[in-house]
Amino acid sequence: MASGSEDDTDIFNILEEIGMKEYKNVFKENMIRIQDVVELTEKDFEKHGVTAIGLQLRLKQACRNHLQAKSEDTSPVLKKFFDLKRERVRIQKTKKIKRHFKPTRRIYCGWKHAVRSDVFKVVTLSKGGGQQIIDVSKDTTYEVLEKQILDLYFPKARSMAQNLKLSDLNHYLASFSGDPLPRSFQNNHEFTVGNYFDHIKTYPVRVYLHTTKKDEDDDNYLPDISKSSPGPSKDMESQSLSLSSELEDPQLLPGTSRMFDAVCTDEGSDAEFENAGTPVIFFKKSTQTRLTSTPKPEKNGNKPFLSEDLDGDMQMQEAICASLEMMQQPQHFIDLDLRKWTMNTLKSEEEENVKQLIVVHRRHVLNSALRALDRASFKLEEPFKVEFPGELGADYGGPKREFLSCLMKELANAVLEGEPYNKTFIHSVPLLDKEMFFKAGRMIVWSILHGGPGFPFLNSTLYQLLIEPKDVVYSTDDVIDLDVKNKIQKLQTADEEELNLLSDWMVEQGVYGVVPPYTEQKRDCMARQLLKSHVYLRIHAEIAQFRKGLNTLEFYTIMKSNSEEVMGLFLHMLSNSMVTMQKIKEIIHINYSEDGSNDKRKEEDTMYAFELFLQDCSEDTSEINLNMLLAFWTGAETIPPLGFHKKLEIKFVEDPALLPVAHTCDLLPEISRGETPEEFHRKMELAITCGGEFHLA
Repeated sequence: MASGSEDDTDIFNILEEIGMKEYKNVFKENMIRIQDVVELTEKDFEKHGVTAIGLQLRLKQACRNHLQAKSEDTSPVLKKFFDLKRERVRIQKTKKIKRHFKPTRRIYCGWKHAVRSDVFKVVTLSKGGGQQIIDVSKDTTYEVLEKQILDLYFPKARSMAQNLKLSDLNHYLASFSGDPLPRSFQNNHEFTVGNYFDHIKTYPVRVYLHTTKKDEDDDNYLPDISKSSPGPSKDMESQSLSLSSELEDPQLLPGTSRMFDAVCTDEGSDAEFENAGTPVIFFKKSTQTRLTSTPKPEKNGNKPFLSEDLDGDMQMQEAICASLEMMQQPQHFIDLDLRKWTMNTLKSEEEENVKQLIVVHRRHVLNSALRALDRASFKLEEPFKVEFPGELGADYGGPKREFLSCLMKELANAVLEGEPYNKTFIHSVPLLDKEMFFKAGRMIVWSILHGGPGFPFLNSTLYQLLIEPKDVVYSTDDVIDLDVKNKIQKLQTADEEELNLLSDWMVEQGVYGVVPPYTEQKRDCMARQLLKSHVYLRIHAEIAQFRKGLNTLEFYTIMKSNSEEVMGLFLHMLSNSMVTMQKIKEIIHINYSEDGSNDKRKEEDTMYAFELFLQDCSEDTSEINLNMLLAFWTGAETIPPLGFHKKLEIKFVEDPALLPVAHTCDLLPEISRGETPEEFHRKMELAITCGGEFHLA
C-alpha cells in the first residue's frame, strides 16, 4: 500500500516538473502509475486527454528516466546526475521564458494604393513607399498604430513622392492578405498589437496601409476592398491615373489582362457597349530600364513563406507571391529619359584616347574641381580621367568614381546647412557674387553625366522649390534657425502683449500691416508669411542661381519633366546612397572554381564569411559600414544613378597571408580561399581602415 502511495507521489512530481500538473486528477482517477505510462499508446494518451504528441513523448521520457534512476539506487553518482539534469532543465526553461519576454513587437509595414476599385498595388520605395520596419509596444492601440504607419509614408500629412495629401484619401490598415485589421476579437478584447499577435499566431507580421482617393460625396467609407463605387469624380480618375502610371510595371494577377495606351475591346464583335459608370484606367507603358535583375524563382517550387491560410485559393496564393516578388525587386533603377539624355549628351571616346585630365588634390577636392571647370579647354560633356598627384595607377574608372563621390560631399558642406541629408541652401551674398550656386549645379550635372553620385542631401521642401515653388506647403520643420522657429511657433499661443513685442521683428522679416485684435486667422496668416519668407524668399537668389546651373546641358529640363523619377538623385531617403546588404548582393558576380573541386569548397567557406561580414556592416556591429565597403570595392560610396558599368566581381586567391586587395577600376577585389569568419572580418577591417586613401588599388 505504501508502495502504491509512493508511486502516486512520484507520478505527480513528474507531471509538475514537466509542466503537466493539470493532468494530475486524470492520472489519479485512472490510477495510472509511472511504469504504466511507459506502456501507453498514442490512443491511450488521447483517451486520457493528452492529445499533443510533444506532451506524450515528454512524459514517457521523464518516466523512463525516473525508473532508470530508481533501478540504480545503489549508484549515488547516477542519482545525482538525474537530479542535476532535472534542475538544469528547470533553469533553462525559466531562462527561456525570461529571454522571450519582450515589451515590443516588430511589424513589417508597406503601402498599397488602389489603382482600380478592387485592385491595390504596392507602392515601391522610389515612389515614397517600400518596406519599413517598426517596433511598437504590445499595448499600442489601432489608432496609435495607424498614426505611426501614416507618419512613415505621409510625413506632415503629405506624400512628397506622389504629391498626395492625406486629407484627400481614405485609408485603413490591412493584413498581408488584404483583410482589414479587426478592431476587436472574439473574446471581446479591444485591438492592441499584443492581442493581434496572439490572434494571428504567425511571424513575421506584415501590415499594409491601404489608400484610395476620396469621392466628393464619400462620407461613409468602409474598408472593404471588394466594394466598388458607381462612378468616381474626374479628380479621382486623374489622381488614380497619375499614381498608377508612376508605380512599377505590374505583374498581373491571375485572371486579369494588361491594358496599355488604349482600352481593349473584343475583336470581331459587332456589339456596342454602354457606359457602365466604372472608371477606365489607362496604364502608361513603363519607361524604366532596370540596371540589374532578380533571378526568377527556381522551378522546384520555392516560394515565399505565406503566413496566413488561404483555404486552397490558388489564385490568391499566386497573387500574393507576385506581390512579394514585386517588393523584392531591386530598387536602383532610373527613368529612360535620363538614360537617353546621358547617351545623347556624353561624348563617346576610347579609354586610351581620353585627353581631358583632372588633377585632384586629396585635401582640396572642391577647389581642384573649380579650377578644372574654369579652364578654357574644359568641356563638361567630354570624358575625363583623374590623377591624384604622387599616386601610381591609371584611371580606368575607380579614381574618377572616388573623386566625384568626394566632390559631392565637399560641395554639400560648402553651399548647404542643416541636419545631415535634410539640408537647405546657405544664404550668402559672397557665394552668390562668386556664382557658387551656379557652379554647384554644373558640378552635379557633371557628376551624374559621368557615372558619379547625385546630390542626395536636400530636404524635400527645397527640392519642391526647385521644381514648382507655388505648390509648396511650408512647415516649421523646414526652418533651420532655432530662434526663428521658436518665434513662429510662439505666434499660435502668444498673447497680445507678446505679439506686440514681436511686431518689429516681423516687419524685419517682411510681414507688414497686421494689427490687433490678433484672431486665429491673422495668426495663421502671419505664420504662413514668416515661413515663406524664411524658407523660400530668404534663399530665392540661391535657388535661381542653382537652377540655372542645373540647366547645363538641358539637365533641368529632364529634371522638371521627370521630377518624381529624378527625386532620388536629390533626396537621401529615395536615393541609392542608402546602400543595403540586399542591394550589394544583387550586383555581385562570384568567380567560383569548378564544381566539386577543393577550391570550390574553400571559396564557399570564404563566401559564408563574406555574407556574415556584410551582415555585420549592415547592422552596425563592425567599424566598417556598407558605404565604406563599397568605396573600398569601387571607389564610390554609393551606387551611381545609372548603376556601375558592370557587375561587381569577386576573385579568389590562394595565399591566406594576404590582405584583401581591391581593383576599383575593374570593380574586383581579391580575397583568400578558406577564410574563417573571424579571420575574414579582421582582414577586411584592416584593409579598409589602414589600406591608404585609395584602398590599396
